[in-house]
Amino acid sequence: MKQKAIWTMAMAAGVLTMTMVGIEGCGSNIVKAQEADPTVMLMGITAGLETAWNQGDGAAYASYFTDDADFINIRGDIFSGSKQIAQVHGIILAGPFKGSHIAITMRALKVLAADVAMLDTDQTVTDFAALPAGVVPTDNGTLVTHFKYVAVKQTDGSWKLISGQNTSELPGRTILPPTI
Repeated sequence: MKQKAIWTMAMAAGVLTMTMVGIEGCGSNIVKAQEADPTVMLMGITAGLETAWNQGDGAAYASYFTDDADFINIRGDIFSGSKQIAQVHGIILAGPFKGSHIAITMRALKVLAADVAMLDTDQTVTDFAALPAGVVPTDNGTLVTHFKYVAVKQTDGSWKLISGQNTSELPGRTILPPTI
């Protein structure tokens, strides 16, 4: 299989270079770094999720999750494993969220152990055609959610999401600005 570089990012001081690669024809994404700074690698995962959503690619979105991941969506539905996450995202990105745009902001990132981290994000979705049953917009034409993930370091040094839970921000609620 042939690897295709999608993007490269260098920190301002030039200390760390990160490359996100995809295995061509496989739809999987792996985030790796030359140094062991999980913050940069984990930020790469959220950037990849954002890109996959904005391209309407449910398989690419799910490739950031482990094969045994747990995923709780905005309605409280529970999905197990990257295959089911890919299937569901394929449906919603071709349906109510077709052509939508998501912006993901890191609210907090906590490294809990050398191989476990928690990512707390604010996600703003716009340009959606409709919302799934039971989901209400936060504001006119905008859906804001708070998505918390648990990431685990893989044996090859990459990181993947093993758990994610999405909670909708209801209309009229005020949130604090992100901490990072």
